[in-house]
Amino acid sequence: MDLAPTRRRRPKQQRSRLMVDFILEAASQVFDEEGYNGATTNMIAERAGISIGSLYQYFPNKGALILELRFAHRAHVLKTVETAMATSDHLPLPDAIRKIVDANFQVHLNAPRLNAAFEEQTPAQTLSEDPDGFHRKIDTAATSFLQVRKNEISAPDLKTAGFVIRNLIPAVLHAAIKDGQIVQDPDLVKSHLAGSIMGCLRPAAPAPNGFIPQET
Repeated sequence: MDLAPTRRRRPKQQRSRLMVDFILEAASQVFDEEGYNGATTNMIAERAGISIGSLYQYFPNKGALILELRFAHRAHVLKTVETAMATSDHLPLPDAIRKIVDANFQVHLNAPRLNAAFEEQTPAQTLSEDPDGFHRKIDTAATSFLQVRKNEISAPDLKTAGFVIRNLIPAVLHAAIKDGQIVQDPDLVKSHLAGSIMGCLRPAAPAPNGFIPQET
């Protein structure tokens, strides 16, 4: 059984940094091919072309490896989302939302088993503590994006709408790659997700009788 995963110290020497990069790249490949439970540190060391002893100099167990890869993944997600937001400022709001949804999905669908392993094996407490500031940074980016487009938004309570959206997106993404299996029709899922987000930002006005009119 793995010990509790801990984040490694940053290596200072160039050679050590390169070694860590080789190990992490090998780990990402093995986790995506075998899943977390099927992967072993011996497989990862072999893929990296190093001895198991060399791997253990940097990572005590595969739990530490999956945790470090998760932090790198979150940094990649943040950069991807920020880029999608920055390059969609010329688009109508529905198209901008779809572009951001597409970018999020692409990051996760490129390596579904690896991303599924993140959700299953990374301790929730470790991530909820937000040691890399991911949640704070993603909230800041989303708030800035919505603030710039406030004239296109009719939600009476944008704070609550933002709360729902921030929780809706990861829930759908993670369900779409559950157990490393990509959902059958990702494009349809993306369309529904984008539509749900727009529903939060532009809720339909209820009819006089209390019912919400259905689009035809």
